[in-house]
Amino acid sequence: MEKFSIEMDVRDYELDVQSIVNNSVYQNYLEHARHEFLHHHGIDFVEFAQNNILLVVKNIEMNFKNSLVSRDKFKIEVAAEKEGNLKVVFHQNIIRIADNKTILTAKVTGVAIKKGRPVAPDTIPQIERFLN
Repeated sequence: MEKFSIEMDVRDYELDVQSIVNNSVYQNYLEHARHEFLHHHGIDFVEFAQNNILLVVKNIEMNFKNSLVSRDKFKIEVAAEKEGNLKVVFHQNIIRIADNKTILTAKVTGVAIKKGRPVAPDTIPQIERFLN
């Protein structure tokens, strides 16, 4: 399973009253990393939507281990695998760069929908490439 990663910085407006990153912001981080992962593999969401192929999240499991604070630099790792006939599972980790501590682990399950019906990911060449 190929691992892809991007680096980001915590921005002040992402903090809550406890001066840590608000839990809802982590979903934005994870989504941004998945989109970059898919873009890296030649998947353009706009183009897919114009061709009536929707890539949607079915389920997200997040396990919080530590917190990020203002100006922390972190990386998000992404790996993907096929699960069953219709699902793609993204395994993601958010890791603080300064001390290499895991902040969060996540399992995001997605499906591809074409013309209103779920389709096997290996019927879409761009998706099949990163699953092999």
